[in-house]
Amino acid sequence: MARRSLRAKRLVSPSNQTDRGAASAPRRNAEYWCATDHLTTVPFAADIDPPEQWLCTKCGAPAGGERGSAPSSARPRVFPRTPYEFLMMRRTVAEGDRLLAEAVADLRRRRRDELRR
Repeated sequence: MARRSLRAKRLVSPSNQTDRGAASAPRRNAEYWCATDHLTTVPFAADIDPPEQWLCTKCGAPAGGERGSAPSSARPRVFPRTPYEFLMMRRTVAEGDRLLAEAVADLRRRRRDELRR
């Protein structure tokens, strides 16, 4: 069986139009400030009105057009939970104490069995 290599082929033929050296469309920069005081500068075409809000490029929070007027973040910040917190979400304190007592008793039994050998 012959091994054949894949060859890249151009799917679209190259354009006959050249834009090299042509002037680009007029632009203006819009500045957005988030609640943590990050500045995001976004270029827009000069003939359109920029949106009132934009997402911050550093933290992803919503940013407003004026410094100090940023809207609050849409989603609350998530803090990592410990394994104990996950356990307490599923169990009551009494169930947790019972499971801990069973685990300690099982550990003591295994250690006692190892010492007898």
